[in-house]
Amino acid sequence: MSRVPLSDEETKVIVTDPALKVFQQLGRGEQREIINRLLNIVEKFGVAKVSFVREQIANLDIIAVGDQCRLYTRLVEQIPEGNVEYHVIFLFYIDTSHDYPRDKLGKYSQSAEQFSDQLTDFNRVNKVEEYLEHHGALSANELEHLLSD
Repeated sequence: MSRVPLSDEETKVIVTDPALKVFQQLGRGEQREIINRLLNIVEKFGVAKVSFVREQIANLDIIAVGDQCRLYTRLVEQIPEGNVEYHVIFLFYIDTSHDYPRDKLGKYSQSAEQFSDQLTDFNRVNKVEEYLEHHGALSANELEHLLSD
């Protein structure tokens, strides 16, 4: 486990299709827990000198939601766009039953790793805001709106 220092720039969340499919199968209470956790992280990005705890395995950042749920994510920080630097949290998978040995997490498919590397590579992105819009990136306000529905 390590702490990720956060800065005061714009933060977005991009939910991939595999994560969205799991999310849609969850009960409303579990969905709210996940949204609250993501909202808490996104809002804290706006406060200087705060951090959150994550576990890192290969190129994934694993964020706990309660005792059993884990969000398999990738955090890309300080993406420049004009006068703003963005942070993007990519949510790849939601695991609702974290009851397996830790050493079993160390291996996952090479194609999944390549997918996450390609999706999170901003070196070839000309317009970050267009990229975020195309991928349905969620802001803190949009996460709050989901909670109010």
